[in-house]
Amino acid sequence: MGYDLTQHIFRMTAIKASSDAWVLVVAPRKSVAADLVSELRLVSKAFGVSVESPTGQHILIVPKGKTICVVTAAHLLGAFSRRNPKIPLNGLHLVICENLEQLNSEYELGISLLRHATQSYPTRFVGFANSLNDPADLAAWLDVDPFALHSFKPSDRDQSLIVSTQTFTIPHSTALFKAMAKPAYAAIRSAAENDSAIIFVPSRSQARLIGQDLITQCALDRDSEKGFIPVGVSDDYMADYLVRIQDHSLIDFISRGVGFFHDGIPRHDRNLMLELYAEGIVRVLVVPRDSCWTLPVRAASVVVMGTQYVYVEDEGSERQLRDYELIELVRMQSRAVRHSGSGHFHLFCQAEAKDTFTRFLNDGLPLESQLLETHDLDKWYHQQIQDGTIVGKQQAVDMLSFTFLARRVVNNPTYYDATAGSRDQNLSQIVDKLDERLG
Repeated sequence: MGYDLTQHIFRMTAIKASSDAWVLVVAPRKSVAADLVSELRLVSKAFGVSVESPTGQHILIVPKGKTICVVTAAHLLGAFSRRNPKIPLNGLHLVICENLEQLNSEYELGISLLRHATQSYPTRFVGFANSLNDPADLAAWLDVDPFALHSFKPSDRDQSLIVSTQTFTIPHSTALFKAMAKPAYAAIRSAAENDSAIIFVPSRSQARLIGQDLITQCALDRDSEKGFIPVGVSDDYMADYLVRIQDHSLIDFISRGVGFFHDGIPRHDRNLMLELYAEGIVRVLVVPRDSCWTLPVRAASVVVMGTQYVYVEDEGSERQLRDYELIELVRMQSRAVRHSGSGHFHLFCQAEAKDTFTRFLNDGLPLESQLLETHDLDKWYHQQIQDGTIVGKQQAVDMLSFTFLARRVVNNPTYYDATAGSRDQNLSQIVDKLDERLG
Protein backbone atom coordinates (compact mmCIF):
# COMPACT_ATOMS: atom_id res chain seq x y z
CA MET A 1 0.00 0.00 0.00
CA GLY A 2 1.12 3.61 -0.40
CA TYR A 3 3.20 5.34 2.28
CA ASP A 4 0.49 7.89 3.13
CA LEU A 5 -2.14 5.19 3.72
CA THR A 6 0.27 2.99 5.71
CA GLN A 7 1.24 5.94 7.89
CA HIS A 8 -2.40 6.84 8.47
CA ILE A 9 -3.30 3.28 9.55
CA PHE A 10 -0.39 3.05 12.00
CA ARG A 11 -1.11 6.54 13.36
CA MET A 12 -4.78 5.76 13.98
CA THR A 13 -3.90 2.43 15.61
CA ALA A 14 -1.46 4.14 17.98
CA ILE A 15 -3.94 6.89 18.87
CA LYS A 16 -6.76 4.41 19.45
CA ALA A 17 -4.56 2.50 21.89
CA SER A 18 -3.84 5.76 23.74
CA SER A 19 -7.19 7.51 23.42
CA ASP A 20 -7.62 7.70 27.19
CA ALA A 21 -4.72 10.11 27.55
CA TRP A 22 -2.90 13.12 26.15
CA VAL A 23 -1.41 12.59 22.67
CA LEU A 24 1.12 14.99 21.15
CA VAL A 25 1.71 14.97 17.38
CA VAL A 26 4.83 16.85 16.22
CA ALA A 27 5.23 17.97 12.60
CA PRO A 28 8.26 19.57 10.94
CA ARG A 29 6.32 22.30 9.10
CA LYS A 30 3.20 24.43 9.46
CA SER A 31 1.72 23.00 6.26
CA VAL A 32 2.13 19.43 7.53
CA ALA A 33 0.61 20.35 10.90
CA ALA A 34 -2.39 22.01 9.23
CA ASP A 35 -3.02 18.93 7.07
CA LEU A 36 -2.82 16.67 10.12
CA VAL A 37 -5.30 18.78 12.08
CA SER A 38 -7.80 18.56 9.21
CA GLU A 39 -7.22 14.83 8.80
CA LEU A 40 -7.45 13.97 12.50
CA ARG A 41 -10.61 16.03 13.03
CA LEU A 42 -12.37 13.89 10.44
CA VAL A 43 -11.96 10.81 12.64
CA SER A 44 -11.61 12.28 16.14
CA LYS A 45 -15.27 11.75 17.06
CA ALA A 46 -14.93 8.02 16.45
CA PHE A 47 -12.27 7.92 19.18
CA GLY A 48 -14.03 10.34 21.50
CA VAL A 49 -11.15 12.81 21.49
CA SER A 50 -10.74 16.47 20.64
CA VAL A 51 -8.05 17.80 18.29
CA GLU A 52 -6.25 21.01 19.20
CA SER A 53 -3.40 23.04 17.76
CA PRO A 54 -1.93 24.87 20.78
CA THR A 55 0.90 27.38 20.66
CA GLY A 56 3.17 29.08 23.18
CA GLN A 57 3.19 27.92 26.77
CA HIS A 58 -0.04 25.92 26.31
CA ILE A 59 1.81 23.22 24.32
CA LEU A 60 3.27 21.58 27.42
CA ILE A 61 0.26 22.05 29.70
CA VAL A 62 -1.81 18.94 30.28
CA PRO A 63 -5.13 19.46 28.45
CA LYS A 64 -8.50 18.57 29.92
CA GLY A 65 -10.04 15.35 28.68
CA LYS A 66 -8.94 13.11 25.83
CA THR A 67 -6.97 15.37 23.53
CA ILE A 68 -4.71 15.13 20.49
CA CYS A 69 -2.46 18.19 20.29
CA VAL A 70 -0.78 18.88 16.92
CA VAL A 71 2.25 21.20 17.08
CA THR A 72 5.17 22.16 14.88
CA ALA A 73 8.75 21.39 15.85
CA ALA A 74 9.48 25.13 16.10
CA HIS A 75 6.59 25.69 18.51
CA LEU A 76 7.64 22.69 20.59
CA LEU A 77 11.19 24.00 20.95
CA GLY A 78 9.85 27.46 21.77
CA ALA A 79 7.65 25.99 24.51
CA PHE A 80 10.66 24.33 26.12
CA SER A 81 12.55 27.62 26.09
CA ARG A 82 9.80 29.06 28.32
CA ARG A 83 9.18 25.97 30.45
CA ASN A 84 10.18 25.69 34.08
CA PRO A 85 12.11 22.37 34.19
CA LYS A 86 11.15 21.86 37.83
CA ILE A 87 7.49 21.40 36.85
CA PRO A 88 6.90 17.71 35.99
CA LEU A 89 5.66 16.87 32.52
CA ASN A 90 3.30 14.01 33.25
CA GLY A 91 0.14 12.72 31.62
CA LEU A 92 1.69 12.62 28.14
CA HIS A 93 1.05 9.07 27.02
CA LEU A 94 1.98 9.14 23.32
CA VAL A 95 4.21 11.30 21.10
CA ILE A 96 3.91 10.86 17.32
CA CYS A 97 6.81 12.30 15.30
CA GLU A 98 5.79 12.95 11.71
CA ASN A 99 8.07 13.14 8.64
CA LEU A 100 11.30 12.43 10.49
CA GLU A 101 13.21 12.46 7.20
CA GLN A 102 12.90 16.25 7.54
CA LEU A 103 14.72 16.22 10.89
CA ASN A 104 16.52 19.55 11.35
CA SER A 105 18.14 21.22 14.35
CA GLU A 106 14.95 22.60 15.93
CA TYR A 107 13.04 19.35 15.35
CA GLU A 108 15.83 17.21 16.84
CA LEU A 109 16.38 19.51 19.82
CA GLY A 110 12.66 19.79 20.57
CA ILE A 111 12.13 16.02 20.55
CA SER A 112 15.35 15.47 22.53
CA LEU A 113 14.17 17.85 25.26
CA LEU A 114 10.79 16.13 25.24
CA ARG A 115 12.46 12.74 25.68
CA HIS A 116 14.52 14.10 28.57
CA ALA A 117 11.46 15.65 30.24
CA THR A 118 9.44 12.41 30.01
CA GLN A 119 12.17 9.95 30.97
CA SER A 120 10.55 9.23 34.34
CA TYR A 121 7.08 8.72 32.86
CA PRO A 122 5.66 5.93 30.65
CA THR A 123 5.60 7.98 27.44
CA ARG A 124 5.62 6.11 24.14
CA PHE A 125 7.29 7.60 21.06
CA VAL A 126 6.16 6.63 17.54
CA GLY A 127 7.97 7.96 14.47
CA PHE A 128 7.16 8.07 10.76
CA ALA A 129 9.52 8.85 7.91
CA ASN A 130 9.84 8.39 4.19
CA SER A 131 12.12 5.50 3.26
CA LEU A 132 15.54 5.76 4.91
CA ASN A 133 18.55 3.70 3.92
CA ASP A 134 19.38 3.01 7.61
CA PRO A 135 16.67 3.86 10.17
CA ALA A 136 18.16 1.85 13.06
CA ASP A 137 19.75 4.81 14.89
CA LEU A 138 16.60 6.89 14.45
CA ALA A 139 14.54 4.13 16.05
CA ALA A 140 17.04 3.70 18.87
CA TRP A 141 16.97 7.45 19.53
CA LEU A 142 13.20 7.23 20.13
CA ASP A 143 13.64 4.07 22.27
CA VAL A 144 11.79 1.96 19.73
CA ASP A 145 12.33 -1.77 20.28
CA PRO A 146 13.90 -3.61 17.31
CA PHE A 147 10.75 -5.71 16.84
CA ALA A 148 8.72 -2.49 16.48
CA LEU A 149 10.89 -1.06 13.70
CA HIS A 150 9.34 -1.46 10.25
CA SER A 151 11.48 -0.33 7.34
CA PHE A 152 10.34 -0.30 3.70
CA LYS A 153 12.34 0.46 0.59
CA PRO A 154 10.92 2.95 -1.94
CA SER A 155 10.18 0.02 -4.25
CA ASP A 156 8.01 -1.72 -1.61
CA ARG A 157 4.67 -0.49 -2.96
CA ASP A 158 1.69 -2.22 -4.48
CA GLN A 159 1.10 0.50 -7.04
CA SER A 160 3.61 1.01 -9.79
CA LEU A 161 5.66 4.18 -10.08
CA ILE A 162 7.45 4.54 -13.38
CA VAL A 163 10.60 6.63 -12.95
CA SER A 164 12.57 8.04 -15.86
CA THR A 165 15.65 10.25 -15.78
CA GLN A 166 16.90 12.53 -18.54
CA THR A 167 20.26 14.25 -18.21
CA PHE A 168 21.54 17.54 -19.62
CA THR A 169 25.03 19.00 -19.96
CA ILE A 170 23.94 22.62 -20.45
CA PRO A 171 24.79 24.77 -17.39
CA HIS A 172 21.98 26.26 -15.29
CA SER A 173 20.65 29.00 -17.59
CA THR A 174 17.69 30.07 -19.71
CA ALA A 175 19.08 27.87 -22.48
CA LEU A 176 18.85 24.82 -20.21
CA PHE A 177 15.14 25.31 -19.56
CA LYS A 178 14.47 25.98 -23.24
CA ALA A 179 16.08 22.60 -23.91
CA MET A 180 13.94 20.95 -21.24
CA ALA A 181 10.65 22.37 -22.52
CA LYS A 182 10.21 19.92 -25.41
CA PRO A 183 10.83 16.70 -23.39
CA ALA A 184 8.61 18.10 -20.60
CA TYR A 185 5.83 18.65 -23.13
CA ALA A 186 6.37 15.12 -24.48
CA ALA A 187 6.14 13.70 -20.93
CA ILE A 188 2.80 15.46 -20.41
CA ARG A 189 1.41 14.30 -23.75
CA SER A 190 2.61 10.69 -23.22
CA ALA A 191 0.19 10.29 -20.29
CA ALA A 192 -3.35 9.08 -20.81
CA GLU A 193 -5.79 11.57 -22.33
CA ASN A 194 -6.96 14.21 -19.84
CA ASP A 195 -4.49 13.05 -17.15
CA SER A 196 -3.04 15.83 -15.01
CA ALA A 197 0.60 16.86 -14.67
CA ILE A 198 2.68 18.84 -12.18
CA ILE A 199 5.86 20.57 -13.36
CA PHE A 200 8.34 21.54 -10.63
CA VAL A 201 10.69 24.39 -11.53
CA PRO A 202 13.47 26.10 -9.56
CA SER A 203 11.83 29.47 -8.88
CA ARG A 204 8.72 31.62 -9.26
CA SER A 205 10.38 33.79 -11.89
CA GLN A 206 10.96 30.71 -14.06
CA ALA A 207 7.43 29.37 -13.59
CA ARG A 208 5.77 31.71 -16.08
CA LEU A 209 8.60 31.41 -18.58
CA ILE A 210 8.28 27.64 -18.55
CA GLY A 211 4.48 27.88 -18.66
CA GLN A 212 4.85 30.00 -21.80
CA ASP A 213 7.33 27.50 -23.29
CA LEU A 214 4.78 24.72 -22.79
CA ILE A 215 2.07 26.77 -24.48
CA THR A 216 4.47 27.45 -27.35
CA GLN A 217 5.02 23.71 -27.72
CA CYS A 218 1.24 23.32 -27.92
CA ALA A 219 1.12 25.93 -30.71
CA LEU A 220 3.72 23.95 -32.67
CA ASP A 221 1.58 20.83 -32.25
CA ARG A 222 -1.35 21.08 -34.67
CA ASP A 223 -3.46 18.79 -32.48
CA SER A 224 -3.09 21.09 -29.46
CA GLU A 225 -4.48 24.44 -30.63
CA LYS A 226 -6.39 24.87 -27.36
CA GLY A 227 -3.32 24.05 -25.29
CA PHE A 228 -4.01 21.50 -22.57
CA ILE A 229 -7.74 22.24 -22.27
CA PRO A 230 -9.65 18.94 -22.59
CA VAL A 231 -11.76 18.34 -25.68
CA GLY A 232 -15.38 19.30 -25.04
CA VAL A 233 -14.70 22.29 -22.77
CA SER A 234 -16.34 25.22 -24.57
CA ASP A 235 -15.14 28.81 -24.67
CA ASP A 236 -18.36 29.91 -22.98
CA TYR A 237 -17.74 27.48 -20.12
CA MET A 238 -14.20 28.81 -19.69
CA ALA A 239 -15.41 32.42 -19.81
CA ASP A 240 -17.41 31.89 -16.61
CA TYR A 241 -14.15 31.09 -14.81
CA LEU A 242 -11.86 33.57 -16.54
CA VAL A 243 -14.03 36.52 -15.55
CA ARG A 244 -13.34 35.64 -11.90
CA ILE A 245 -9.55 35.91 -12.23
CA GLN A 246 -8.15 38.91 -10.36
CA ASP A 247 -4.67 38.84 -11.91
CA HIS A 248 -5.43 39.28 -15.62
CA SER A 249 -1.91 38.18 -16.59
CA LEU A 250 -2.96 34.64 -15.65
CA ILE A 251 -5.88 34.53 -18.08
CA ASP A 252 -3.85 33.57 -21.14
CA PHE A 253 -2.30 30.64 -19.26
CA ILE A 254 -5.52 29.37 -17.70
CA SER A 255 -7.39 29.59 -21.00
CA ARG A 256 -4.84 27.07 -22.32
CA GLY A 257 -5.00 24.72 -19.36
CA VAL A 258 -1.86 25.88 -17.52
CA GLY A 259 -1.97 27.04 -13.90
CA PHE A 260 0.51 28.03 -11.21
CA PHE A 261 0.77 27.39 -7.50
CA HIS A 262 2.82 29.53 -5.11
CA ASP A 263 2.32 32.19 -2.44
CA GLY A 264 3.06 35.02 -4.88
CA ILE A 265 -0.30 34.47 -6.54
CA PRO A 266 -3.37 36.04 -4.86
CA ARG A 267 -5.12 33.46 -2.68
CA HIS A 268 -8.38 33.86 -4.63
CA ASP A 269 -6.66 33.09 -7.95
CA ARG A 270 -4.65 30.27 -6.43
CA ASN A 271 -7.78 28.61 -5.07
CA LEU A 272 -9.58 29.10 -8.39
CA MET A 273 -6.75 27.38 -10.26
CA LEU A 274 -6.85 24.49 -7.80
CA GLU A 275 -10.61 24.27 -8.41
CA LEU A 276 -10.06 24.17 -12.16
CA TYR A 277 -7.31 21.59 -11.66
CA ALA A 278 -9.63 19.39 -9.60
CA GLU A 279 -12.22 19.59 -12.40
CA GLY A 280 -9.63 18.61 -14.99
CA ILE A 281 -9.80 21.90 -16.89
CA VAL A 282 -6.37 23.12 -15.85
CA ARG A 283 -4.36 20.00 -16.60
CA VAL A 284 -0.87 21.33 -15.93
CA LEU A 285 0.28 23.02 -12.71
CA VAL A 286 3.69 24.72 -12.72
CA VAL A 287 5.09 24.85 -9.19
CA PRO A 288 8.31 26.45 -7.86
CA ARG A 289 10.62 24.27 -5.79
CA ASP A 290 9.89 25.97 -2.46
CA SER A 291 6.13 25.45 -2.87
CA CYS A 292 6.41 21.65 -3.04
CA TRP A 293 5.72 21.47 0.73
CA THR A 294 2.38 23.29 0.55
CA LEU A 295 1.07 21.86 -2.73
CA PRO A 296 -2.12 19.99 -1.72
CA VAL A 297 -2.75 18.04 -4.94
CA ARG A 298 -1.23 15.18 -6.92
CA ALA A 299 -0.95 14.29 -10.59
CA ALA A 300 -0.67 11.29 -12.86
CA SER A 301 2.66 12.67 -14.10
CA VAL A 302 5.26 14.71 -12.24
CA VAL A 303 8.14 16.38 -14.06
CA VAL A 304 11.07 17.93 -12.19
CA MET A 305 12.69 20.40 -14.58
CA GLY A 306 16.19 20.84 -13.16
CA THR A 307 17.61 20.08 -9.72
CA GLN A 308 19.52 23.32 -9.09
CA TYR A 309 18.38 26.76 -8.00
CA VAL A 310 19.94 30.16 -7.44
CA TYR A 311 20.19 31.19 -3.78
CA VAL A 312 20.73 34.77 -2.60
CA GLU A 313 21.15 35.14 1.16
CA ASP A 314 20.27 38.85 1.22
CA GLU A 315 20.15 41.85 -1.08
CA GLY A 316 23.55 42.62 -2.53
CA SER A 317 25.11 39.27 -1.61
CA GLU A 318 26.61 36.90 -4.14
CA ARG A 319 24.33 34.51 -6.02
CA GLN A 320 24.97 30.83 -5.25
CA LEU A 321 23.94 27.82 -7.30
CA ARG A 322 22.64 25.08 -5.01
CA ASP A 323 21.39 21.54 -5.56
CA TYR A 324 17.91 20.49 -4.49
CA GLU A 325 17.83 18.65 -1.19
CA LEU A 326 17.00 14.97 -1.43
CA ILE A 327 13.95 15.39 0.82
CA GLU A 328 12.61 17.98 -1.64
CA LEU A 329 12.89 15.49 -4.50
CA VAL A 330 11.17 12.83 -2.42
CA ARG A 331 8.35 15.27 -1.69
CA MET A 332 8.02 16.06 -5.40
CA GLN A 333 8.05 12.37 -6.27
CA SER A 334 5.28 11.76 -3.71
CA ARG A 335 2.98 14.03 -5.74
CA ALA A 336 2.81 11.34 -8.48
CA VAL A 337 -0.53 9.56 -8.04
CA ARG A 338 -0.24 5.85 -7.39
CA HIS A 339 -3.73 5.00 -6.10
CA SER A 340 -4.92 3.58 -9.41
CA GLY A 341 -2.74 2.50 -12.29
CA SER A 342 0.82 3.75 -12.62
CA GLY A 343 2.25 7.09 -11.64
CA HIS A 344 5.00 8.67 -13.74
CA PHE A 345 7.95 10.59 -12.31
CA HIS A 346 10.28 12.32 -14.77
CA LEU A 347 13.54 13.72 -13.40
CA PHE A 348 15.51 16.18 -15.54
CA CYS A 349 18.94 16.83 -14.03
CA GLN A 350 22.59 17.50 -14.75
CA ALA A 351 24.46 14.41 -15.97
CA GLU A 352 26.89 14.37 -13.03
CA ALA A 353 24.03 14.39 -10.48
CA LYS A 354 22.04 11.50 -11.92
CA ASP A 355 23.72 8.64 -10.02
CA THR A 356 23.39 10.36 -6.64
CA PHE A 357 19.74 11.26 -7.03
CA THR A 358 18.64 7.94 -8.49
CA ARG A 359 20.55 5.94 -5.87
CA PHE A 360 18.83 7.58 -2.92
CA LEU A 361 15.42 7.68 -4.62
CA ASN A 362 15.74 3.92 -5.12
CA ASP A 363 17.45 2.94 -1.84
CA GLY A 364 16.08 5.44 0.67
CA LEU A 365 17.33 8.72 2.10
CA PRO A 366 20.39 9.16 4.30
CA LEU A 367 19.74 10.85 7.64
CA GLU A 368 22.30 12.62 9.80
CA SER A 369 21.93 15.03 12.70
CA GLN A 370 21.86 18.70 11.70
CA LEU A 371 22.20 19.91 15.32
CA LEU A 372 25.96 20.41 15.56
CA GLU A 373 27.18 24.03 15.52
CA THR A 374 23.73 25.50 14.86
CA HIS A 375 22.10 28.64 16.20
CA ASP A 376 19.35 26.52 17.79
CA LEU A 377 21.86 24.52 19.86
CA ASP A 378 23.92 27.60 20.81
CA LYS A 379 20.83 29.57 21.86
CA TRP A 380 19.42 26.71 23.91
CA TYR A 381 22.74 26.02 25.67
CA HIS A 382 23.29 29.70 26.43
CA GLN A 383 19.82 29.93 27.97
CA GLN A 384 20.34 26.81 30.10
CA ILE A 385 23.57 28.23 31.48
CA GLN A 386 21.93 31.59 32.23
CA ASP A 387 18.94 29.97 33.94
CA GLY A 388 21.15 27.64 35.98
CA THR A 389 19.44 24.58 34.51
CA ILE A 390 22.81 23.20 33.42
CA VAL A 391 25.57 23.35 36.02
CA GLY A 392 28.86 21.81 34.99
CA LYS A 393 30.04 19.87 31.96
CA GLN A 394 28.69 16.48 33.03
CA GLN A 395 25.15 17.80 33.24
CA ALA A 396 25.50 19.26 29.74
CA VAL A 397 26.80 15.92 28.44
CA ASP A 398 23.86 14.13 30.07
CA MET A 399 21.41 16.47 28.33
CA LEU A 400 23.06 16.00 24.94
CA SER A 401 22.96 12.22 25.37
CA PHE A 402 19.23 12.41 24.57
CA THR A 403 19.89 13.75 21.06
CA PHE A 404 20.06 11.95 17.74
CA LEU A 405 23.50 13.54 17.43
CA ALA A 406 24.71 11.40 20.34
CA ARG A 407 23.84 8.27 18.32
CA ARG A 408 25.32 9.35 15.02
CA VAL A 409 28.54 10.82 16.41
CA VAL A 410 29.49 7.27 17.43
CA ASN A 411 28.29 5.40 14.36
CA ASN A 412 29.47 7.93 11.76
CA PRO A 413 32.30 9.88 13.47
CA THR A 414 33.90 11.06 10.22
CA TYR A 415 30.80 13.06 9.27
CA TYR A 416 31.01 15.01 12.55
CA ASP A 417 34.83 15.25 12.76
CA ALA A 418 34.63 13.26 15.98
CA THR A 419 38.00 11.99 17.20
CA ALA A 420 37.27 10.55 20.65
CA GLY A 421 36.66 6.88 21.25
CA SER A 422 33.42 7.02 23.23
CA ARG A 423 30.11 8.81 23.02
CA ASP A 424 30.59 10.79 26.25
CA GLN A 425 34.07 11.90 25.23
CA ASN A 426 32.75 13.19 21.91
CA LEU A 427 29.86 14.96 23.63
CA SER A 428 32.31 16.45 26.09
CA GLN A 429 34.27 17.94 23.18
CA ILE A 430 31.04 19.36 21.75
CA VAL A 431 30.31 21.01 25.14
CA ASP A 432 33.84 22.50 25.17
CA LYS A 433 33.17 24.11 21.78
CA LEU A 434 29.80 25.40 23.02
CA ASP A 435 31.57 26.99 25.98
CA GLU A 436 34.12 28.59 23.64
CA ARG A 437 31.39 30.17 21.54
CA LEU A 438 29.49 31.21 24.68
CA GLY A 439 32.59 32.83 26.18
